[in-house]
Amino acid sequence: MSNAVNAAVNDRRFPPLALVELSDLHVEISALTLPEKVNSWRDIRLGDDGIILQKGQRRAVFLPQVALEQGWTLEETLSQLSQKAGLASGEWRQNATFLTFQAEVFGT
Repeated sequence: MSNAVNAAVNDRRFPPLALVELSDLHVEISALTLPEKVNSWRDIRLGDDGIILQKGQRRAVFLPQVALEQGWTLEETLSQLSQKAGLASGEWRQNATFLTFQAEVFGT
């Protein structure tokens, strides 16, 4: 629950959720599998896999549905994930590690 609130009001990439937007809010709950390390970013299956990027002390996560909802390619997704982790957009290309997971999504 705290991650959902944090994403709604503290994600520096977006303006905080406004009170007037609450009536349009859609809530989804994702039950996640355990993450597994992949050998290469090329092994990530866009739309099927959620992605955890790790580089140094930085880390960020996207659920499997994020890239498809945004219409991103795999490279665009990893660039956005780098920015979410507080890195430059291309930093995922050097010395980053990736874990993937799947999610069963329940919506309201």
